[in-house]
Amino acid sequence: MTKTRTITDITPQEKRKDRFSIFLDGEFAFGLHQDVLLKSGIARGDELAEQHIETILQLEQQRAAKEKAYRLLAVRPRSKKELSDRLKLAGFNQNDINWVLDELVRLKLLNDTEFALMFAKNRMITKPCGPLLLRQELTQKGISPRDIAHAIHEVYSEKSEYVIAREAAIKNKKKQVRLDEDKAKKRVTDFLMRRGFNWDIVNDIVENWDNL
Repeated sequence: MTKTRTITDITPQEKRKDRFSIFLDGEFAFGLHQDVLLKSGIARGDELAEQHIETILQLEQQRAAKEKAYRLLAVRPRSKKELSDRLKLAGFNQNDINWVLDELVRLKLLNDTEFALMFAKNRMITKPCGPLLLRQELTQKGISPRDIAHAIHEVYSEKSEYVIAREAAIKNKKKQVRLDEDKAKKRVTDFLMRRGFNWDIVNDIVENWDNL
């Protein structure tokens, strides 16, 4: 015979009016958000099997994970991998994390294709870089090769890698005014290479130093 526990009381929590304390067999058992309480449909006097209790607690964890995800996305857009990593760091298990990711994709609040393009465009505005570095950064964020290729194609079709690299070189050259020409060239070259620009492009820009 399956062992059951009886809900003897459901009371609002003093500090959180949107949460309720659930008492089983006269003892406090767990807290639930009001949305989970309504979704579970439980009431005083109900008898709950352990499996039913576990299902309710899973609903509570999923709700908490989803709420945490909303807060993270309110700070800035994130890729699926970034969001998954932060939720895991917050202590949520992978099953609940996967549920949240699927739910946010369904709600169109999480889209790696759009994220990759937005990130790439923003990168060109704040810290222009070459496709090598951009590809590396997007890979670290868990973006698929297909979405990376799409983002790179889009941003460099708006402005070529050469033009972006030359604009970055002009700005960096101004910072090297106190150095002799050879050292200044090396500084600009190293800067462009760290930014992931193609060596042939960097070399061509530096060779035309007087035109910067």
